[in-house]
Amino acid sequence: MMTAVAERARNAARRRIEEVVHYAVGHPTRVYILILLNEGIYTLSELATMMEIPSNNVKKHLRKMLEDGSVEIAKEKEEGGFRRYWYRAVETQVYQKEDFERLPFRQRQHISAAVLQSGTAEVLAGFYDGKLADPGACCYWDWFNLDRKGREDAEALNLRYLDELREIECDATNRVAKSGEETVSMLLHNMFFERPRKGLARAIRMGNSPTDIRVPRGD
Repeated sequence: MMTAVAERARNAARRRIEEVVHYAVGHPTRVYILILLNEGIYTLSELATMMEIPSNNVKKHLRKMLEDGSVEIAKEKEEGGFRRYWYRAVETQVYQKEDFERLPFRQRQHISAAVLQSGTAEVLAGFYDGKLADPGACCYWDWFNLDRKGREDAEALNLRYLDELREIECDATNRVAKSGEETVSMLLHNMFFERPRKGLARAIRMGNSPTDIRVPRGD
């Protein structure tokens, strides 16, 4: 069976991958389809039931998403003369940096699109439900002008951050096994990449002219 990443590449001549992602996250119905399929595999009727909307409405969006490779068929089964399909989010593997660098650019772009699509859908669903306005939510974006060493240090920091979060989750799992407390799914959407445009220096962005920039001295 052709994976959705391969399906995206095959359809690229008809529809650019950037357009595919824009379409997938461009409507609340498609956003909620994506976050449900991030959780597991479901049939069309199961998706419609969970979303509490008519099946025909879900079918209309799901058909185009499948055609684009935004979702894929996990399994199918013949039932009473009809073929029943279960859908899932696009599956991607975890790459080490060296392995990812060896892939052709087009393949890397399609893999990145799958990750971007799933993560963006989660963020938008949280926004639609008002979760980003919760006082406990952390919403932040910025750019940092870094030299080569700074980029390497930031990349290492990102990896440590993810490892520590996994440890925190493990500790929480052990605690709730004893306490019976209900857990809450907290979303992390972490991307670190080169900005398409070179941004202004931080001091200038904060209202200082270049001649106002001062480097603090240690005591």
